[in-house]
Amino acid sequence: MALDGTSVGQVMVSRPLVAGVLAGWIVGDPVLGLLIGGILEIYFISVFPVGGSEFPEGGPPAVVAVATGAAVPEAGGIPAGIALGVLVGFLWSWVGSGSVRILRRVNGRMVPDPSRREVSPGRIVWAHLGAVALDFGRGFFLSAGGLVFGVWLARTLGGFWPLEMAGTLGLLAVGASLPAGAFVRSLGGWRRRAVFFGIGLTGFLLGSALA
Repeated sequence: MALDGTSVGQVMVSRPLVAGVLAGWIVGDPVLGLLIGGILEIYFISVFPVGGSEFPEGGPPAVVAVATGAAVPEAGGIPAGIALGVLVGFLWSWVGSGSVRILRRVNGRMVPDPSRREVSPGRIVWAHLGAVALDFGRGFFLSAGGLVFGVWLARTLGGFWPLEMAGTLGLLAVGASLPAGAFVRSLGGWRRRAVFFGIGLTGFLLGSALA
């Protein structure tokens, strides 16, 4: 998931929706993975890893979020799992963003300076492979640390969530309205925005009714 963000592939499996479903399948609850990943996808829908911009990471934090939701005790129920999972996923996405910033600085030091020595093709290849390996290690430790933190938080606070499913989804929908609005604003004129807004609102209401 970490490598798919920028280093290797970029086939979109690191998007929170896809990563969440895959993580849910691994922990035996793909529906929970779909819910948490889908909510995080709305939060990050306007974020794309373009150029040197800083952005909240999506893949590993989505895995951590689903694992956190699955670790909530039965006393907390599914609403607590969704709420804590999304919270941890959102927070850990910014931890991932900080780790990417550090990785970029390290990668910059690995680049051979052509003004000081002759740069061979082999050295360039090893610099690329080293950067990919570092990104893999970054993703591994980011995920491992998030799992430890998320599972601990789920078992500590999972039984104290006060809201039912409708209230939980409503609260998360309010938080997701800002990034969703920013995304809709980039789609074009008011007429086109209204169509997309209507489609999204209808889907949300139908999903809430089914839940």
